[in-house]
Amino acid sequence: MAQIVLGMGTSHAPFLNGGPERWAEGGKRDMTDLKGGGMPMNPDYPKLIKERESWIGKELTPEVWQRRHEACQSAIATLSNVFEETAPDVAVVIGDDTHEVFLPEEHIPAVDVFWGATLPWVPWGQRAPQAVPPRPLPGQPSLGEHMIRSLIADEFDVSHTREVPEGRSVGHAFDFVYSRIMGGKVPTHVPIWLNTYYFPNVPTLSRSYALGRAVRRGIESWDNNARVAVIGTGGLSHMIIDEALDREFLAVLQEKDEEALTRMPEEPFVFGTSEDRNWLVAAGAMHDSDVSMNLVCYEPCYRSPAGTGCACAFAYWK
Repeated sequence: MAQIVLGMGTSHAPFLNGGPERWAEGGKRDMTDLKGGGMPMNPDYPKLIKERESWIGKELTPEVWQRRHEACQSAIATLSNVFEETAPDVAVVIGDDTHEVFLPEEHIPAVDVFWGATLPWVPWGQRAPQAVPPRPLPGQPSLGEHMIRSLIADEFDVSHTREVPEGRSVGHAFDFVYSRIMGGKVPTHVPIWLNTYYFPNVPTLSRSYALGRAVRRGIESWDNNARVAVIGTGGLSHMIIDEALDREFLAVLQEKDEEALTRMPEEPFVFGTSEDRNWLVAAGAMHDSDVSMNLVCYEPCYRSPAGTGCACAFAYWK
């Protein structure tokens, strides 16, 4: 039977692929066109600025930006090293899709498991207008099909995909894992798309965690001696950073407190913060293991007086 040898959670914000000198530019853009998943957030900027004016200034200096940038880059390197040292045979990667594979006029699945032989990937920095041919990445059809059957038997009504339509690429959530965690050396893997952004069929927090526990049962019942990594990608709070929410969320994962998720309100987990659900699937998959979450770092990367930006976190279970 297959064995889970590694769990991971990682933020995937595009600004992590550049330097802190661009943070001020991003802050100015936030103040005029703040969106999450392509949806306008329409925040009350004067109210946000007023609420944060006593302390936000110290977060918006080049020195703080440089320190947080270096901490995030170091954490990414740590996860990449852990992944390389563990050398799993197969990866199961849980991420959201922001109209990259699934279009709103066609189909937005709550949970979708890929079980094709290959899927196309165009790295973030090489997408239109610098269009390049997509690189085919190796799927794992055997585990993908088994996972679908196992989840259905476990009363999760998932959809499935065997081929990404021509002209589309697996999206930003997965791109960061392929590029920065795997270093472009992508093993056979099973992407699981979780709809975190687009109501009305967004799974609840507790349901996302339960899905992760079911994913573990699916992997461990697969008739293969493969060593498997489970990776959740996204979050934490953005575009408006909420440190208290982030720390409560991370504490739940560290304590494996599944019941606490039923007490957390769903309302804050929208827009970019909704991606925390991808972490919940990975954490759920590690719930019945004998290892705890190792939080490498948490950095609230503010970039405007309104407190916009992205809180980044990086962790692993091993």
